[in-house]
Amino acid sequence: MKHKAGLIFLVLFALLLAACSAASDLLSKDDPIQPGDKIGDFVITTAEPGEATFVWDLDCVKQGSGENYACKSEVGAPVNVSMGVYDETLSGKLDSLWSDQIYEMWIDDRPVDLEAFGPIDLMHPRAGPMRAWNVVLVASEPGEITTRDKGVVDSDPFEETSTFIFSAP
Repeated sequence: MKHKAGLIFLVLFALLLAACSAASDLLSKDDPIQPGDKIGDFVITTAEPGEATFVWDLDCVKQGSGENYACKSEVGAPVNVSMGVYDETLSGKLDSLWSDQIYEMWIDDRPVDLEAFGPIDLMHPRAGPMRAWNVVLVASEPGEITTRDKGVVDSDPFEETSTFIFSAP
C-alpha cells in the first residue's frame, strides 16, 4: 500500500509540474516579454552577433497604407525584429543617437522589456555601424506573429507594424 501511495504522489507531482510549465506560456498581455518567453510556437530570445537574420535580409512586402509589412522566414531561423539606429553621417554620434532615442516594442500586443534583451552592435551593409535591441524570434512550427514598434530617433518619429510569417524550410 505504501508503494501505491508513493507512486500516486509521484504521478500527481509530475502532473503539477507539467501544469505549471504550461501556465508559464500563458502570461498576461500586460506582462512585459522577457528573454526566453514563449508566445505559442515562438520563443523570444537573444542572439550573438552574426547568429540572427535582420529584417533587411528578409523577403518583406509593404502592405496597405502606412508602415505595415509582411516578412517571410523559415522555421528555426533566428530573426532580429527590432529597429536599429545608425549614424548616416558616420560622424561617431551613434552612442548619442542611441542614448537619446525613444523606442517601444510590442509582440502580439504584449510590451517587450527592451532593457532585459539589451543592445547589439552590427554592421548594416549600406548604412554602416548600427545598434539595435537584441530581440530575436525563433519559430518551432510554421506560423505568424506580429510586432509593432514606435519611437523617435534624432527628432524623427516612426511607427511600424510587421507580420513575420515562418514557413517550413
